[in-house]
Amino acid sequence: MDSANLEYREGSSDKVYTAEIVPVAAGFVVNFAYGRRGNTMTTGTKTAQPVDYAKAKKIFDALIDSKLGKGYVNKSTPTTVYATYGGDKRAQSGYKPQLLCMIEESDLEKYFLDPAFFMMEKMDGERRMAKKLGADIFGVNKKGEIVPLPTKIISEMQKLPDCVLDGEQVGDILFVFDCLESEGVDVRGKSAEERYTLAQGLCSPTNAGIQVVKAYATTAGKRKEFAAIKARKGEGVVFKKRDSQYKSGRPNSGGPHLKFKFVATATCEVLSQNGFKRSVSLGMEGDPGILVSVGNVTIPANFQIPAPGTLCEIRYLYAFPNGGSLYQPVYLGPRPDQTKADDISTLKLKQGTDEEDN
Repeated sequence: MDSANLEYREGSSDKVYTAEIVPVAAGFVVNFAYGRRGNTMTTGTKTAQPVDYAKAKKIFDALIDSKLGKGYVNKSTPTTVYATYGGDKRAQSGYKPQLLCMIEESDLEKYFLDPAFFMMEKMDGERRMAKKLGADIFGVNKKGEIVPLPTKIISEMQKLPDCVLDGEQVGDILFVFDCLESEGVDVRGKSAEERYTLAQGLCSPTNAGIQVVKAYATTAGKRKEFAAIKARKGEGVVFKKRDSQYKSGRPNSGGPHLKFKFVATATCEVLSQNGFKRSVSLGMEGDPGILVSVGNVTIPANFQIPAPGTLCEIRYLYAFPNGGSLYQPVYLGPRPDQTKADDISTLKLKQGTDEEDN
């Protein structure tokens, strides 16, 4: 046996684990993948370098024995990572999300007062569209690629008419904030207010896996919710112009859809591991194709240490103006939906002195 498909079900846990011996030019490697059923699988290898078959088989057998000892059992059919939509996980969906430009704290008052803009909470997850076309239900990531959806979201999408919803996936919940298609009709040309109303009509308030993000239109309502989101340490808020249409991509500046984050985040590329420490050095793009160091970050124990070249999301307080090193960086996890590190010019810089706050 050179491959195995295992599963673990107990209570609310429903996990799958696959492993296989793969022949390569210099010998054999033992690769694995694991995750919750229906979700994107986390992948890895047990062999940093190719080994001969006998050693690969020994590693493979020990791996499977350890999983069986933890309660996993063999499955009768192979695990399909993208069971909800056939084809390559890199297949393009034909949809690209509308992206938002950042505003500064000094801009907030303008949008609190402007009745042409309504405000919503910016959820802290992964950008995700969800499409239902008959029996076919699948997700779309920030790059427009087809990705799986959690079972909980799929079960709720099955109750809806054909549609395309845009939102943020947080765990196994889709927080919806826009609608691109409703009952087979493209509504991207309608106003943001009309599209939001359509999303509300499609999604039942009692849905467990799909929830519509609340919108606030009055100055008092925006201020009150902003304070509440900040108090519970939410990620930020989004302002949308009521009469704006849905247009894919990000404008060079401004635009009808804008975001404000309470904490800054950046997509960085791992340059190297720092010795044997749970720490890696990070880089961001300076000149096109040139990575510039922006310091180090500690990898929490509940994350695998990312390999060089991995793109990851980093939360930070600010970056120092000279050199761009991140202050108080926190590793949030890998960013498989991104294709390159952010430009270093997008960093939130510390104002005034270069010295740390006291």
